Amino acid sequence: ALYHIRYSAEAEAKALRDMQRIVAVEQDRRRTLEAEWASLNDPRRLQILARQYLALDYLRASQVLDLRDDRTLTIPVLMVPRGGADEPR
Repeated sequence: ALYHIRYSAEAEAKALRDMQRIVAVEQDRRRTLEAEWASLNDPRRLQILARQYLALDYLRASQVLDLRDDRTLTIPVLMVPRGGADEPR
């Protein structure tokens, strides 16, 4: 019985060490992912990507609508076929 208790205690101690090792690896992985996330969300990096890939321009006065009054506004709409603009008509 004493041998069984000692063996069980050693097995539990090994399981605890294994679990602590797994926790340490996961904590390190989490820190790495947090650093990567911070790098990906860096405002300077995002500004460079926005300039490179997005055709953004300053807002023109004609793009601003005053919605405080109750007028009905007519907004021009371009109808495009389901397949896209390049589909023959």
